[in-house]
Amino acid sequence: MRSNRCRFSLLLIAGVAAMTIGVNAMAAESFETLATSASKPVALGAGPVTVTLAPAPGNVASLSARLASVRQDRKVYLVLRGLSTNEQPGVVYQIYLGLPQGVAPKPDGPYYVGSLNFFNAMSGGTEPARPDQRFYSFDVTDLLKTLQSRKSLGDAVAVTIVPAGKPSASAKPMIGEIALVEQ
Repeated sequence: MRSNRCRFSLLLIAGVAAMTIGVNAMAAESFETLATSASKPVALGAGPVTVTLAPAPGNVASLSARLASVRQDRKVYLVLRGLSTNEQPGVVYQIYLGLPQGVAPKPDGPYYVGSLNFFNAMSGGTEPARPDQRFYSFDVTDLLKTLQSRKSLGDAVAVTIVPAGKPSASAKPMIGEIALVEQ
């Protein structure tokens, strides 16, 4: 009876160790930044804001060539991080990738990626706003492949951010960085 308990305990410990190693391996999965909004934050306002993502430093291949070489088992994500604001804008912002100039942004359109809010991006009281440590990430692998097949993706890609309504006039929402990341 004692040996059965010992075996069960060892199996339980081994199972927990295997799960822990698996979780750590997933967390350590490699990623590569393909393009970024570079070093300056993106200020949002009452109208659409378009940001052209530049190839990440060290990327020698063009963005379209780099995207063509993404393996089947990997994905490309649009990542927005470092959100901050002095006060709540009172609206969500819709995100579009590769939206052509002159095309109206529509949430049910082919360029729509998702939406973001600034609910936790504000500090309280008189403290200056600190960027929210969380980030938003959207799988844009299929959208990028579609843009590439239509030959509407060059060496740069534009991200358009549109308020879904009228934001508070005194709010100053900012995004610290926008990036395309392969993982």
